Amino acid sequence: MIQWWIGTQHDFQVSAGKMGKYYKNYLPDAYWELYKGTFSGSDYTSFWDSIFIAGELFRELGKDVAAHCQFTYPIEDDTNMTEYLKHVRNLPADAKEIFED
Repeated sequence: MIQWWIGTQHDFQVSAGKMGKYYKNYLPDAYWELYKGTFSGSDYTSFWDSIFIAGELFRELGKDVAAHCQFTYPIEDDTNMTEYLKHVRNLPADAKEIFED
């Protein structure tokens, strides 16, 4: 999504580089900070934080890309997926199922 967003901002005339090498050159500071937050540390909390930051970044960029391409961003799907991830994150460590019967 980052590559698409950069493309929409530059009429698809620039390269973000292999593996996002030039993201920092093309992302506003706020998006760059979110992008950096998608890389987690090794602890459980850091892992989950990075997942939700990735979702936030995707959502923000996705809305812009959708508008540029004259699509509707699927906010309901986004919301449902985020709620599902919150549910999974909050499961007890000994949970055997995602949802109780």
